Amino acid sequence: MNPKGPISLGFDIGGTNIRGVGLRPDLSFGGVISQPCEDDHEKIIESLIDIADQIQQREKLEIGCVGIGVAGFIDRSGVVRTSPNLSTFKNFPLLEKVRCELDVPVLIENDATSATWAEVQLGVARESENVIMVCLGTGIGAALYFNSELLRGASGFAGEVGHMTIVPDGLPCPCGRSGCWERYASGSALGDIAEKLRSDGRIGPLNGGESEADRPVSSERVAQLVLKNDEEAMKVLEHFSDWLAMGLANLVNILDPQLVVLGGGITQLGDHLLDPVRKSFGRLTPERSLRSQDLIVLAEFGNKAGAIGAALLAKQNLLAQKR
Repeated sequence: MNPKGPISLGFDIGGTNIRGVGLRPDLSFGGVISQPCEDDHEKIIESLIDIADQIQQREKLEIGCVGIGVAGFIDRSGVVRTSPNLSTFKNFPLLEKVRCELDVPVLIENDATSATWAEVQLGVARESENVIMVCLGTGIGAALYFNSELLRGASGFAGEVGHMTIVPDGLPCPCGRSGCWERYASGSALGDIAEKLRSDGRIGPLNGGESEADRPVSSERVAQLVLKNDEEAMKVLEHFSDWLAMGLANLVNILDPQLVVLGGGITQLGDHLLDPVRKSFGRLTPERSLRSQDLIVLAEFGNKAGAIGAALLAKQNLLAQKR
């Protein structure tokens, strides 16, 4: 039986998918409903409303509030100033639009910040006071939780670590710069790395025996083969882990966290991902003996974290306003 009281809806709008979840009054939650994300703000609003209807029908509870995590720069009024992977969000008043459609209190937050809040409140980081969470999706976002508080920065934009330069004059990034970390270590970069290694003759076909040698290799295909322990796919993952660990080492050296949490869809690889990342990180950090061997961990909620955290933040914001 569902607990009495309204549900808090949480959404995660990424460059590839929109995910929604209903957070119940007892902080349990149902399954995630996901739809593809098109780079069109009207279609995004339509998807949010459709997912909200599906969750409400399933839960049979009223909607008390809505939280939305979005990849990009969000100001305190709920306007999405820019989103590297969604050009439709240019100074877009997302909070106002969703509030008019659903007629409930709405909170807009960066998606990585939302995911981090889920993990520090209910997930793998709930015992830690100093945490970096790095979310690997179409791009890379991060959130900083230090001294048991979210570190947002002067303008609320802290955590855009995906755009720190890893390779001067490197690969072009949608943000307009070159050599950004997310071009080498985001979930979508896995397929790009495979293509580069294949074209350089450093790995063989990544087809699992299929006759697809001339087709581009997708990140999803590489991940599928990694789970099958495919030898060539594992080589790709090793290169990917080196790039990922390089950025993580920079963040750890600057901020010295208790825990680094990896989130995003690619973390479904589990130990297939975690083990080589920890190994690469160890090679890059001579002082590794001074740090916990379990410093880097995987998010408990995987790619659901952003939606869960957005719902939690919206619920807490609503309760604070009522006091």
